[in-house]
Amino acid sequence: SSGINAEWPLRPGSSSTTTPSSSSSTTTPSSSSSTTTPSSSSSTTTPSSSSSTTTPSSSSSTTTPSPSTSVTPSLPSSTSSSLSTTSMYVPPANCTIPEGGDRVVIDLSEYVVIQDEPVSAENEQFIDIGNRKKFGEKIAVLYFDIDAALKDNGLEPKDIAVTDSRINFRVAKDESDNDDDFTPGRPVIFPLAEEYDPDSTWKQPWELGDGPIEELDYLTYSTVKFNKINRKPKLNFWIQGISTQLVRYFLTETIYRKNNNGFILRYVTESGADASHFISLDSPEFMDPEFRPFMDICFLPVEPPSPCEEEGGRIVRYYFSADTFIAKDSIVHGDDKHILVGNSGWDGNARTLLDFDMSSIPDGITLLPDIPNPVTIRLWYEGAEKAKPYNDPRQIDRKLSVHEVLESWKESQATNIYRLKSGNSGTKWNKPMMEKGTDYNGDIIDSYTIQDGQSPTNVYLNITTLFEKWLDNKASAKGVLIKDSLHENVPGYFLKFASLNHPDPTKRPYLEVCQEKKTCEPVDDPEPTQIVDEFGCVSEMNVTLNVCVAKNGGCETDSILNYGNMYHSGVTAFWHGNHELKTFCKCCIDKKVKIKKVMMDCFNVPSKEDYEKEYHYVEECECTECKEVTQSRKKRSAPSKTRLLLKSALKNLLRN
Repeated sequence: SSGINAEWPLRPGSSSTTTPSSSSSTTTPSSSSSTTTPSSSSSTTTPSSSSSTTTPSSSSSTTTPSPSTSVTPSLPSSTSSSLSTTSMYVPPANCTIPEGGDRVVIDLSEYVVIQDEPVSAENEQFIDIGNRKKFGEKIAVLYFDIDAALKDNGLEPKDIAVTDSRINFRVAKDESDNDDDFTPGRPVIFPLAEEYDPDSTWKQPWELGDGPIEELDYLTYSTVKFNKINRKPKLNFWIQGISTQLVRYFLTETIYRKNNNGFILRYVTESGADASHFISLDSPEFMDPEFRPFMDICFLPVEPPSPCEEEGGRIVRYYFSADTFIAKDSIVHGDDKHILVGNSGWDGNARTLLDFDMSSIPDGITLLPDIPNPVTIRLWYEGAEKAKPYNDPRQIDRKLSVHEVLESWKESQATNIYRLKSGNSGTKWNKPMMEKGTDYNGDIIDSYTIQDGQSPTNVYLNITTLFEKWLDNKASAKGVLIKDSLHENVPGYFLKFASLNHPDPTKRPYLEVCQEKKTCEPVDDPEPTQIVDEFGCVSEMNVTLNVCVAKNGGCETDSILNYGNMYHSGVTAFWHGNHELKTFCKCCIDKKVKIKKVMMDCFNVPSKEDYEKEYHYVEECECTECKEVTQSRKKRSAPSKTRLLLKSALKNLLRN
């Protein structure tokens, strides 16, 4: 038997909802289509333009993960992809719909197969990837239209939190005459660096004009690895890759968002050597729609903590500078991937510390007034975790409560005993696990209850009053403590949250602040004033002058004042001391002005007659493009001719 979950995926347009039992080893797809083999008569692969989407009811397949399960389902083991001679593989499981969530299914909408010379024949029924002697490598360029699928289901990226996503292909039986030893490996999906081009060939649009190159044409920040294939396919079978983190990158509202430009699909061998076979995957043109490739996304609806944008504000996310948790183990947990709250019994209770660098908050920001929860801590809850050696299996409701921290601490030093430590000496908390009233304020700022068996979700905690206090006195900001105020002394499970070190940056904690919108607008001088010109003539009456001013972070950029004499009037770019390019511009400038006139009295200016002077009164402002290039400059092996000419001109200028 295959060892893969025997649940049939629910596909768009499928009339069958039968879910075979996973315990049966004889359940197989219909054999009428499984014996179809690639034909060599066709030389082109034509993408299908359709993108069918469905959102099956969550009630039919809702699964609540147990406390010990991982948030993102793991790949099926590589042994489940080795070939069986007794039965054909059944499709892998759908993504897991969280409690209260739903699922969207996305067909592979566009693709093209490209091949290095010498080329081989193609069949539009299949997507071929891999390599073979006497032929060049084959790679597929793909596009799943995730945004269109969401919109078809009445969803926007900001409306959902992705909890699970998977991509599925069916491998076709290999009936070629290739008798070379099979090179084990797996199909891998990589995100494209630039937008998907349906006219892609082996020559274009790639950076070097000779096929896609890693980190130039496709990226590796997140990949989708499918089941390992150990030998030449003798049967049709499904393979699956977990795409959760990649999809979260596309849909996150944080600074980590990436563009969905499409994907490269290539066969990657275990040894790194060239492949010895082509792997044929059923394409979107395959005769039986039940076996066409698809992606599914399972998600939770997101309830924003405040109606910020609806009320005319803007949401700004600020990231914490430090986080850790303290437990009775006296170990520093500042580098852990998770922060914990609760009580495991064996390991005792755990409390989380979060710190925020208030210097990262621009001066003069204004919170949007008269809305609920304008400043919230956002945490990603990953589920409950048993402690070792699992002495108490109970899980109970736990109430997260937020408290102001009163003493300074460091994530690289803080434990249940010490808040600061260097070598054998250090500064202790007033009491192990922190003392109420001295180490932290006993008043609860906000709370949130995690219920027994709750699925992964966003957790929001309102700290508006504390944030406003920090704005008034930034030096008083020492962070927050999050503890269980309901059952902290009752053994059960730890509640596990993504930390600043979590491998998926979209899950890391941050502050969500609802601020008044950025503006770049005219501001009048407080009082009308008398104009004095360069000759000494004065205006006969006081006039109101104004200037463009950026408010609430409008036209934000790095201030040139931070660089002292490194900046000179008229210079818009220079090399920073660390050899990083810094570019400045005048950001909030006048867009529309009204020309006004005032009589100038030149009585005290010899040989100067009175005259009428024009002056500008700003009616409308705008932000110019402001950039700061902070990426370290990379040396080139051979400087371009343009750079050499510029360098020569600069040397001549300095000599003069």
